Amino acid sequence: MSNPSFTISTFGCKVNQYESQVIRERLLASGCREDSDSPHLVVINSCAVTARAEAKTRKEIRQWLRRVPGSRILLVGCGLTYSELQNRSLWEIVPPARRGKLPDDIHRDGPWLITFFADHSRAFVKVQDGCDAFCSYCIIPYLRGGPVSRSLNEIVREISGLVQNGYREIVLTGINMGTYGKDLPGCRVNLVILLENILKLKGPFRVRLSSIEPKEISLSLIRLIADEAMICPHLHIPIQSGSDEILRKMNRNYTSGEYIDVIRTLRESSPDISISTDCLVGFPGEEEEDFQASCRMVREIGFSKVHIFPYSRRDGTVASGYPGVNQEIIRLRVDLLKKISEKTAHEFRRRFVGREVEVIIEKKQRNGLYSGLDHHYNRVYFFGEKIEIGSLRRVKITGIDESSLKGEFAAD
Repeated sequence: MSNPSFTISTFGCKVNQYESQVIRERLLASGCREDSDSPHLVVINSCAVTARAEAKTRKEIRQWLRRVPGSRILLVGCGLTYSELQNRSLWEIVPPARRGKLPDDIHRDGPWLITFFADHSRAFVKVQDGCDAFCSYCIIPYLRGGPVSRSLNEIVREISGLVQNGYREIVLTGINMGTYGKDLPGCRVNLVILLENILKLKGPFRVRLSSIEPKEISLSLIRLIADEAMICPHLHIPIQSGSDEILRKMNRNYTSGEYIDVIRTLRESSPDISISTDCLVGFPGEEEEDFQASCRMVREIGFSKVHIFPYSRRDGTVASGYPGVNQEIIRLRVDLLKKISEKTAHEFRRRFVGREVEVIIEKKQRNGLYSGLDHHYNRVYFFGEKIEIGSLRRVKITGIDESSLKGEFAAD
């Protein structure tokens, strides 16, 4: 019999994607091979953030049970943990004879450093896990526990290997990334110190920070982003609501005014910095005036991208006991906020017309059209010939469309 085969389906955040890559590399090291057509083992890495994510996971399990009758299913991730807490385990969908496990030789002592990132031109690197903020709508602290940081040396070694293997953008990620180092003995490291050590590495690469909470953005981090060209001038800073009353009920630890102050300070140091965000619509108790406060915040700040989430009740959270908002009202509010955010994103992109930007090449279509992301997290399309996927290239921006920039390849 040939070496056993596997495939991995991943739902949810960048941390989940990183953890799937760890599983992938461990399986490959144990002698397994990756095969998405007829795998012996299907690993499903689940998400619990919303009811929709949970439904997608259940659908994925059923599809694989039908698609490859001889396969075994292995369930991991937050979605599995949450389902077991709610006494409706995802394992109930999988017949006992179809339940899989990892090979015995896959477990070994010491940290496992990833060396590549399957199907990605950018590599995600997890710097910490867990959260103890306990926002009233969020189930994740109950599933992943409190903050746990990886060692600085371990992270730097992992990134060094990825850069040597050709990755030109490293995305730092975590469940609550801004708390990096606070749980380590003596608290002698933090996110800024980690970044300073990463920037000492040799090689043509850039670093992007993923989601970070407003209260975790220090003046030293703001200065570092402004001073270091290797750090992408883009931050994803969740706002969730523009209403101070709703922010209080959400157990967010800032006011709308404090959030605006953070953005103002960032833009004083980096005028073109791209700010994307998450906004939760229809949180229990959200009145029309609360929603309008969110709309005003989106307009005032001028986000480059707003990820809009209709409130999803999660049993076990504080907010699950609050009376809900009518679903039709939520739908109408989501549609309106989407239109407002599309306008602010369009206005942000327009400032780049006529400039040259550096793009990491992610995809090539058959007609020679390439696409990738610039420093500011704008999607850029341009035509070219024989450009290496994953490379960093200069592109002259010539126009914009509904959701991206259009450009011309600037030859080296």
